[in-house]
Amino acid sequence: MRRTIIPLLIFVLGIIVGCTEVSNRQIDANQGNKLLGIDSLLNNSSDIPYFVTDDDIVMWEQAVNLAHAVNNDEVELECLIRLFVLNEKAENFSDALETGKRALHIAKKLHNKKSLADIYRLFGKTYYHMAIFHKAFENLDIALKLYTELNDTTNIQDVMNMQGNVYFSYNDLDMAYSYYERNLELGQARNDNNAISKALVNIGVVFSERALKLGVSEDSIEYFNQQAIEYINNSMVFNNKTNQRLATAEIQSNLAEVYRIAGDYDNALINIKDALIISKEISSRVYIWSNITYSNILVDLDSIKAAERILILVEKLAKDDDYDELLITIYSSLSKIYDKQEKYELAYFYYREYSKLSQSIFSLDHKKQIDAIKLARELEFEEKQLEIENQYTYYQTMIIFFLLFSVIIIILLFYSRLRQRSTNINLENTLLEERLETRNRELTTRIMALIQRHEAEKEIVKKLSALTLKLNRDSQKEVSDIIRGISFKQNDQLWKEFEIRFESVNKEFFTKLANKYPELTTNEKRLCAFLYLDMSSKDISAITGQSIRALNVARTRLRKRFNLTNDTQSISGYLNYL
Repeated sequence: MRRTIIPLLIFVLGIIVGCTEVSNRQIDANQGNKLLGIDSLLNNSSDIPYFVTDDDIVMWEQAVNLAHAVNNDEVELECLIRLFVLNEKAENFSDALETGKRALHIAKKLHNKKSLADIYRLFGKTYYHMAIFHKAFENLDIALKLYTELNDTTNIQDVMNMQGNVYFSYNDLDMAYSYYERNLELGQARNDNNAISKALVNIGVVFSERALKLGVSEDSIEYFNQQAIEYINNSMVFNNKTNQRLATAEIQSNLAEVYRIAGDYDNALINIKDALIISKEISSRVYIWSNITYSNILVDLDSIKAAERILILVEKLAKDDDYDELLITIYSSLSKIYDKQEKYELAYFYYREYSKLSQSIFSLDHKKQIDAIKLARELEFEEKQLEIENQYTYYQTMIIFFLLFSVIIIILLFYSRLRQRSTNINLENTLLEERLETRNRELTTRIMALIQRHEAEKEIVKKLSALTLKLNRDSQKEVSDIIRGISFKQNDQLWKEFEIRFESVNKEFFTKLANKYPELTTNEKRLCAFLYLDMSSKDISAITGQSIRALNVARTRLRKRFNLTNDTQSISGYLNYL
């Protein structure tokens, strides 16, 4: 019985294990398919849509859930950041902050600096639109530090632009202008039309706000307004190259407000109506802001009732979307309108709402907090600069020391090699001179042997000449022919043999001589060769067949050619130094 049960148990266990493996493979395959679907979504959706719909947000929420289900932190982080961007653009700020917190947790776990920088920038942007400016600046400052470490110039500009906006919201125009001007320089350096456009419109708005300052002269107001219009119009030129419709609406709304302040209501109405048409479909925030500008134009044109209706309408929109900063402006405008209409109770109510909300947003403590963050960043930057300068000085000193040390080593090595080379050259020259002297001695020995043979042949010719006197005429003729043949052969062969042997030893002698004294004759060149070997006139005479007197004349002629005026210097010595 036991023998039957054991195999059965093994069989059942095998089936269970097999089923488990199949199930795991199916799970792995399903997870793989899910990840492929998310990757495809990430690759095919690199650009944020112009109009963020609920379907876009739902799609990315599903992508986040899928990535979470397969426990892939990297993909989940990418999907969360994309969802953060979409919620911020759709102005679902509470959802955006919740998504950002989840993304921040994963990014810290993965130590992903780029993602951390993007998340803090999005937090800053979201808090800015929620008019929580101190939190906006705090998050933007962290993002700026991370982007600086990453050398990400594009996002550095975006962060600095928003930091300038924070200072502008606190009416710190000088500080805002410094941020916008720096942003403009960076945009121009990178030829970034979008960044240039943003910087120009912001600078233009700063000039416009300066025109509203108390105590400004009429000439200054006119100048500030002209500058504002010029900057914002230039901004539109660069924006047209990027085709950013929301930016177009913002620029036109700003331009309308500048034209209103300048008293040009025709252009103000043209621009604000275009801004309203574009922003209504894209952004409720810009739409509300454009309506506030429109109401200000209507108030200036004494259309008080129309302005009141617009402000009441956008007040509800601003409350629904939690646009506290815009509500402050709406409350202030409504308070002034009701004051003009002598509805003092309503004027007081809206003024009180304006004061309460303004104090909560533009708290002095919050402004101090922002300034403290900026001061801390500046101090940190100065410390880093000082550290960099000290490091630079240290490295510079070390480099100079290393270079000097290297130069000394190189000089010593060069000097050592130069000495060695000089020794080698001297040795080689000595060997060459010795070899040349040896070969010249051999040459002289051979020449002397030739001369001796020549002398022997001369003796034979002399004896043959004496013998001819004792012979008959026919025999005399034959002997005379033999004598002439021997004499001719002696002179010609002796010279040829000498020339071949001389050139084999002193290869460049005739070349140098010809280059320096091209006018020398062949006989003079031969005489130079003999003199070079320091041969006596007698030996030269034996080879050439010239008389000693003729050779002395030839020597005198050579001295003149060589310009040897000093009698102590010999021709032989001169030729050896040629």
